[in-house]
Amino acid sequence: MKTSVLVAGAACLALAACASPNEGNPNGAAYAGSPDSVYEASANPPKANGSVSYDPRAPLPADPLPSPGGSTMPR
Repeated sequence: MKTSVLVAGAACLALAACASPNEGNPNGAAYAGSPDSVYEASANPPKANGSVSYDPRAPLPADPLPSPGGSTMPR
C-alpha cells in the first residue's frame, strides 16, 4: 500500500515537471497593468470611444409603430 502511494506520488511529480507554467503565456511575460509589464499607460491611455450616458430620470421613448404582418403583441 505504502509503495503504491509513493509510486503514484512520484508519477504525479514527474508529470508536473513536464507541464509549462502557463500554456497561454509560455514565455512568462508580465500581463498589462502588473509591475513588470511592458505596457505603458501614459503612452497609450485607455479610451472611452463609444461610451453611452444614461439618465434614469429621462422620459421613456415613444411607442414604436406596429410592424406589418400582425406580429405585434396585444396590449
